Amino acid sequence: MMAVIAAIVVIILVPLGYGGLNKLAGRQSAALFDQLNAYHTVAEPNVNVSSEMLANDTSFGGNVVTKEYKDIDGYPVPWGTYTSHYTNLRWQLDESFYAQTVERRDQHFGRQAFQPGTAQKIARFYTGTKGLPNEAETLASLPDHVGEIAVTFKHGYTYAALKQLLPKSLNLRWAYLFNDTAHVSISGDVAHPRTAESPIGMALNGDATPQSQAKYWRKALSQYWTGAKHNQAYEYAMKTPAKQLKFKGVILTGTTESLAKVATADYVAGTSVGVTVPRVPYITPTR
Repeated sequence: MMAVIAAIVVIILVPLGYGGLNKLAGRQSAALFDQLNAYHTVAEPNVNVSSEMLANDTSFGGNVVTKEYKDIDGYPVPWGTYTSHYTNLRWQLDESFYAQTVERRDQHFGRQAFQPGTAQKIARFYTGTKGLPNEAETLASLPDHVGEIAVTFKHGYTYAALKQLLPKSLNLRWAYLFNDTAHVSISGDVAHPRTAESPIGMALNGDATPQSQAKYWRKALSQYWTGAKHNQAYEYAMKTPAKQLKFKGVILTGTTESLAKVATADYVAGTSVGVTVPRVPYITPTR
C-alpha cells in the first residue's frame, strides 16, 4: 500500500516540479532578453543585432546567443558573437559586451582598441576636448573605402543643430550623451581618463529622432543603468526635454573621402576611426 502511495506521489510531484522549474527558467530567460534589449538600445554605438536566440535551453537554465554586425554605409560587417547565461534563479549578460577588448598603443594616436572576436577597430569617444587624437585625418590617404568615425565635439549640440551642422554626404548613426560610470572599474576609465569606455547614447539613423524614441529610450536606460540614480549625467538624460538634449559626439559613416573632411571642421575636438571596408562594384554606398 505504501509503495502505491509513494508511486502516486511521485507521479504527481515530478510533473509539478518540472513545470515549476520550467516556469522559473522561463522568467529568467525573459528577463535576460529584456536586459539585452535595454543594452542594445542605450549602450551600443552603431551596432545592429542580426540574431538573438536561445541555446541549450533546459529546465535549469541555458544561454542566449547574440550575433551582431555594423552597417558601414551600406556594407554589413560582422561585429561579434556573445553568449549570455541564465539559470532558474538568475541571469547574466556576457561580460564581453563591455569589458574585453584587444588593445595596442599607436605611436601617433595612443591607445587603440579592437573587438576580440573579429579584430575590427572600435571607434571611441573622448571625455575631454583638448589635445585629442584626430584619426580621421588619415582617411584622406585611404581612398575607395567606406568607414565609420566617432566624432567628439568641442561642446554639445542638439539634434536639430546636428542636422544643420553635419555634412549631408554622411550618415548620422548614433549620438553620444555621457559615459557609463557604473562600469568604470572594469572598462579602464581610471587608467585612461580621456577615453569614454562605456558610452551611453541613442541611435539616430533613418527617421529616428530623440523626440520619437524618448519614452522607450529612457525606459531602457533606467533598466540598464546600475549606477546611482542621482548621477548628474543620468538625471540630465532622463529629465531634459528630448529636443533640448545636447550630444557630446556622434558616430558617422560614409566614404573615407567624405569622412576625412570632418577632421578639419571647427566643431571637432577629436576623432577616432572604427571599421573601414574596401568598396566593391556590386555594393553601392548609402551616401
